[in-house]
This record gives sequence, C-alpha cells and structure tokens, in this order.
Amino acid sequence: MNIPVTLILLAFHMAAAASASICASRKTEWADWNYLTSYGQSLSVGWTAKPVVTEKQEEGGLYMFRGGVRAYENGSDRKMLVPLEEGVNGPRGETPVSGAACRLFRLMQHYSPVTASRIRLICSATGVGGASLGSLGRGTGAYNRILDDLKAAKILADREGKTLSMPAFIWTQGETDHQDRKTREWYREKMEKLIRDINHDARAVTGQKNDVVCFGYQVGSHLNYYQFNPTDYPAIALEQLEMALEKDSRYVMTTPMYHFEYSDGVHLTAPMSRLYGEYVGYVMKKVLLDGADWKPVHPLTHKIRKSGKGWTVEVAFYAPCPPLVLDTKTVDDPGNYGFSLVGAEGEDIAIKSVRLVGKNAVQLLTEKDPGKGRLRYGMTINEHRLSGPRTGARGCLRDSQGDEVKAHIQGKDYRMDNWCPFFDYSLSKGH
Repeated sequence: MNIPVTLILLAFHMAAAASASICASRKTEWADWNYLTSYGQSLSVGWTAKPVVTEKQEEGGLYMFRGGVRAYENGSDRKMLVPLEEGVNGPRGETPVSGAACRLFRLMQHYSPVTASRIRLICSATGVGGASLGSLGRGTGAYNRILDDLKAAKILADREGKTLSMPAFIWTQGETDHQDRKTREWYREKMEKLIRDINHDARAVTGQKNDVVCFGYQVGSHLNYYQFNPTDYPAIALEQLEMALEKDSRYVMTTPMYHFEYSDGVHLTAPMSRLYGEYVGYVMKKVLLDGADWKPVHPLTHKIRKSGKGWTVEVAFYAPCPPLVLDTKTVDDPGNYGFSLVGAEGEDIAIKSVRLVGKNAVQLLTEKDPGKGRLRYGMTINEHRLSGPRTGARGCLRDSQGDEVKAHIQGKDYRMDNWCPFFDYSLSKGH
C-alpha cells in the first residue's frame, strides 16, 4: 500500500518551513574573543577518551588558558592564552570542545572569512564526572569554574583592548539523573534555570548583548544503569528532546548518542569524543552563524488506516537532510529498526513490518488498531546493556546529511548523518 499523497505533501511543507525558519535571537554577534566551554558530567571532560586526537593547533584562532583545556587541573593557571591542545590527566583525555571549535572555525573560515580572520575562540572544559544536574548549578564549584574562566578572559581581553562574549556552551549530561530516577519535570526545571543563570552571569561579566545558547545532546546510556533504574523508558532523554523541539528553545539538540562507539559502555573513545564535538560545531555554525532554528529528526504527523485484516501507521518526519534511511550497517537492528507500539494500557502491539515510503515517511503494519496508543523509538530492549550502536538502546533511522558532511579523524572519514532521537509519540492526537 502506498502512503497517501496528502500526508507526504503535508510533511514536505512542514519540513520545508522548519528548515527555512530563522530565529534572529540566536544569530550571534561575534566579539573579538569568544568563550566556549564543555560542561556537564564525565563525557564533557573527556573521560577515557585517550590517547587524545587534538595534539596541536589545527586551524589558528583557537586558544585555551595556559593551564590547559581543563585549567582547573593545573593550578587554575589562567594568566595567558596559548594555542588549543588537548592533553591527558589521569582518566581524562580528548574533550568535545576541541572538535566543536575546530569544526565551527573551519566553517567560519569558509562561509564568513572576514569574521574568522578577526576572532578567537577560547576553549575550556569545566564539567565534573558523575555529576547530577542539581550539583552543576549556580553556586557550585563546577559552575564557578565557568565564572572564573570568564573573569580571567575578561581581564586578558581588556588588557589587549578586545571585546569578550560567551555565545554558547556545550552540554553533555543526563546519565546520573536517569540513574537517580529524576523526573522529566525536575530535569526541565533545573535545565531551564541553569541556562538562565549562565546567560545572566555571562552577560554580567562580558557585557554582551546576545543570549547564551546551550548546545546539548540526547543521552543514550540509560540501559547501562539498569540495575539502579530498571526500565527501558529514557525519561531524561525524552525531556531533552521535548525541550529541543520547543519554539525558540535555547536547548539545541546536536545529536543523540547511541550511534557513537563507547570505550566501556558509558564513555566515548577519543575519536568519538572528537566526532561528537564535530557534530556540535556543525550545528553551532547553523545556529550562531546562519541563524537557523535547528531541530533534530522527529515525527511531524501521522495517519492510521485499516488495511485488509491489519492496520497501517504512516508517520511523516522532519529531517534536516532527506531522504531518510534505515541504516543497519552503522547501527545493528534491535528489532523493527528500533520502533515499537504500545496500546492505551501500555500493552505491546506487535509490528509485522516497517518500511520507508518516499523521502521522509515511515510505514508500520500491525494486526491491531493502534489509534489510542503510542509509537516509540529506541525502546525495544528492556535489560542491562552497554551503550553503543551494537549493544545499547538504539534505532536505525537517520537522514542523509553524511552524503555531504563528514569528519576526518585520524585518517578515517566518518559520516555525520542526523540520527533520530529516542521519542514517545502519541497516536491518539489529531492525524
């Protein structure tokens, strides 16, 4: 059976509108010096990501404090700026900030060379391994690292007659709060307050006019914490998606994490930490330089129809770079490509088949009417699992951005497709 033409046309129109949307408040006014920090828990500071990838200055214009990308580890030496270079300290290695800064600066050199020729990016990693969102807010030691960085950078900038801004921060956190069974409501409240506080305090130090934007991810390690929170329902991950889909949200989701290779089921390898950073830098360019209202792959609209003895669920998706692909090479199929259906009482509804239709639609065939149920993605495994594309919670749906956008890391090219985040989509709302 073919998907209805009206559904495809509606989805195309909605996707085109989303792609063309411009949010003027996000397009940043670049200062002479621009501070960028990687904040959150262990992935933000490169836990197990060694040996490092970024061993020397790559692009020019990229700096860190003399104490290193994690200046707090080396006497908090912020007395001067030196070229950006990652280093190893105990279990910590390559942080995402280098990949983000390098990708952003390369794109800036290509698309806005005049801007690139006059600015510096000051890179830092200020997170804390195993930290809950509740222990990363205003008044904590970790939060004060950001303020200490900004104040030190302000002194150095003033000395050289340069302007200073904090356009954004990278957010890599959520694992601990899933483990601790925090609610979606709790996470949203804390996250929104953190963004407001960083924005207020950064502007107070720098005098900048533009708001600080949070470039986050969707946490993908919840099954690794199954012994503490025995569920396949990724509450924190779903709330991160919900925040990212809000109009003019300052929580921008750069990528879900299930398609990255992990060193131990929780932490990324060094090439993957660099690759994650490259994803962040690419989206930063779209938002901060182009002013785009970036959104991840997600379902837009659906239609349910009776089909012989069964039912079809036809779902149209927004995709930054269609067509959509069911990729079982990069990510092992966990069953039905990661899709599942549940009824109104939470009962499983068996799926007979899943296929793509057109450039941006998925069609599922089932024997039972799912009209009062929900379509879920990434929730087909309910047991302890190490994270990653072969073992963890995952799905196979992505767009085709990687046909054109790639990252070259240690002699290897990596596709940079936009993978669909975990979602829980109601089928009872209007079709």
